Amino acid sequence: MRGFPLGGALGAGLTALVLAAGCAHSEAAPPPRAKPSTPVSPAQAELQRRYAGTYVYAGSDAERRAVSAAVERSIAGMSFLAKPVARQTLRQRSEIRDSYHLVFDGFGNLEVSSPGFPAEAGPLDGTSFALETKYGDQSHVSQSFVEGILVQEGRTDDGSGRTEFRLEDDGATLLVHRVMESSQLSAAVDFTLTYRRQ
Repeated sequence: MRGFPLGGALGAGLTALVLAAGCAHSEAAPPPRAKPSTPVSPAQAELQRRYAGTYVYAGSDAERRAVSAAVERSIAGMSFLAKPVARQTLRQRSEIRDSYHLVFDGFGNLEVSSPGFPAEAGPLDGTSFALETKYGDQSHVSQSFVEGILVQEGRTDDGSGRTEFRLEDDGATLLVHRVMESSQLSAAVDFTLTYRRQ
């Protein structure tokens, strides 16, 4: 594994890991949107209806500990000099959101918002659009439904991330699976959080 350089290069390398949907907003130009005339299939409309709403964090202390453990696994191979900065950076970007608010506009676009985070808005057809995260990281994000699961994926030159929103059969429990990857990490930061429909 490549070790992290110290200082600004370390921060730059780790900023790529913010792509796991959770902290992005658009740059000066708004993200591309699906044309209003774009038809939404009945199956897509039903998925959007099911997922739309606000979900509040309902996880246990064990889930919170699992996030910290995932960060520690990811930096296990780093030098003791690099670990403190990497740990702090990854913990920030693994922050557990208090809630998620999912809004579908009926024309093929999705906005994901959370208190304290910039809203993430863009097309739901897998088209990539540029976003800037809460921490100023630049990324290219796409979002779509994949086999009934809402998926956001992001990428920079240094890393990639993925967030899967899986609504359980009860229609109220939302499992949010986040993965952040980089060649500079010993392992991906990988964890799942539980939310409940408000």
